[in-house]
Amino acid sequence: MSQNPENPYGQPQPVPTPEPYTQPVQAPAYGQQPPASFGQQPASPYGQQPSPYGAPPVDPGKTLSIVAIILPFVGFGLVGLILGIVAMNKSKAAGFKNTLALVAVIIGALSVIGAIIGAIVLIVFLNSASEGIDTISQIIQACQTPGTESVVVGATENS
Repeated sequence: MSQNPENPYGQPQPVPTPEPYTQPVQAPAYGQQPPASFGQQPASPYGQQPSPYGAPPVDPGKTLSIVAIILPFVGFGLVGLILGIVAMNKSKAAGFKNTLALVAVIIGALSVIGAIIGAIVLIVFLNSASEGIDTISQIIQACQTPGTESVVVGATENS
């Protein structure tokens, strides 16, 4: 018999086999769903740790201020001015300083002022043009009447 205390009956010991080799998980072919274990790391013994930095805060008036800057250039100055003021108020309420909103308010205000000045100039021009057209039509009518040698329009005499 065998003198081995662990194997008193002398039976042959099985040869220890190494741990079975596991194949690495391969990426799925294009268009196939990945297996449930693909790309996962082993679970942490302490659970999911939050990231040390969160997502940066987003200014709620940023997109609105960009739209408000563009609108005066396509003919909507008053709408751009109003949206710029709204964007500035939203940013201020969220604790942000929105320079784009300030630029939008300035561009919108300049656009509205330019439109008002342009409207006044157009009205004055059309008014003076209508007076000139009336004067020209009076001269033409006076010249077409037979027997007139000179025409008096206003204070000037035209021959």
